[in-house]
Amino acid sequence: MMAKKGINQDIIQKTNRSLLLKYLRREGTCSRVHLANLTELKQATVTNIMKDFIDWEIVKEVGFLNGNKGRRSIGIAVNKDMFRVIGVRIARKYFKVALYDLTGELITEKRIELENETNRNASDIIEMVADSIKTIIIDNNNEKILAIGVALPGPFIAKKNRIGLITGTEGWNNVDVRQLLLERCGIPVFLEHDANAGAYAHMWGLKDAYKDEVLIYVAAGQGIGAGIIIEGEIFRGALGTSGEIGHMSIDRFGEKCACGNQGCLEKYASSTELVKKVNEELNLEVAVNFKQVKEWIENGDELCVNLYKESCRNLGRGIINLINILNPDIIIIGDEMTRPNPKIMQEEVSETVSKGILKELWKEIDLKVSQYNGDSILDGAAIMAINEVFNNPSIFLEKI
Repeated sequence: MMAKKGINQDIIQKTNRSLLLKYLRREGTCSRVHLANLTELKQATVTNIMKDFIDWEIVKEVGFLNGNKGRRSIGIAVNKDMFRVIGVRIARKYFKVALYDLTGELITEKRIELENETNRNASDIIEMVADSIKTIIIDNNNEKILAIGVALPGPFIAKKNRIGLITGTEGWNNVDVRQLLLERCGIPVFLEHDANAGAYAHMWGLKDAYKDEVLIYVAAGQGIGAGIIIEGEIFRGALGTSGEIGHMSIDRFGEKCACGNQGCLEKYASSTELVKKVNEELNLEVAVNFKQVKEWIENGDELCVNLYKESCRNLGRGIINLINILNPDIIIIGDEMTRPNPKIMQEEVSETVSKGILKELWKEIDLKVSQYNGDSILDGAAIMAINEVFNNPSIFLEKI
């Protein structure tokens, strides 16, 4: 019984630390009393946790604040200047590496294209990622890096730290991404599914944490996935592969997918397939990429706009299934496919979904295209790393 109680206390402490970090980051500077009021934690709990954070130099005192009735209290804030984390996003045709402070503020990032790297295998790409991480650290005066967060396409089997499959590429299912990066960089590495990372970033930025609601972030990019948040926590499933809606069939007689299914959603609604359809229709000597297709859609090209609308409607059909299974309060659509024309995406998905579910359900759902400023999946990878640091600061700081 004692061991179980110890485990429960450890979980509670991690939860409280993460909660305090979230609110302290949002507030910028505030008092311990204000944090206790915001989080509904006991003031003694807040004081004890903040003492640890200050001892570890991840939080600092910043002078006096004026309070109610003329009382003054000591202000506290996340120490933005002492430590850093790295965020990494690995996609099918590119990867990004970025440096962040402990509030999740982006300092610098670099993007490496992989479209012309067809001869490189998964291990080669991880070597490129590791080299980019080292370069970004050196370029920023060898900042003290506490952790690396990596967002990966899926299916990502979280319990085994392995990618199950990346359609269109080979060799990833046998690669231990975490171990390779750890060996090359010597910094703790944490992996997350890209859609979950995007959900992290959206939840992190919300004033209301939606603790009592079901929020789904749909990452519609080169593949398609969903990050599912239930009462403030990511829902992962037995192996950590939940949310793989890209491999949900919307046409049982459709094209065979590498996953073994037929008519998978990503074959009808991903940016990869949109570009493929445009190239098939135009039959050009030199194939175009998503950047060019995006520009044509923005400029109103009839063929590209119509194909884009079709992709949006197909995405809506997948979202209908999500709604019927999970009955969410909020659905946020983000990533590459929303960028050519967010208005068209909103209209086509909304019209498709509204016709495919009960009116009572449609009235209660807040379905919207993301207004996130930046790459939420990249930011989410860094936020995950920051949460790990604040959950167990001593583990990271003793390595510095």
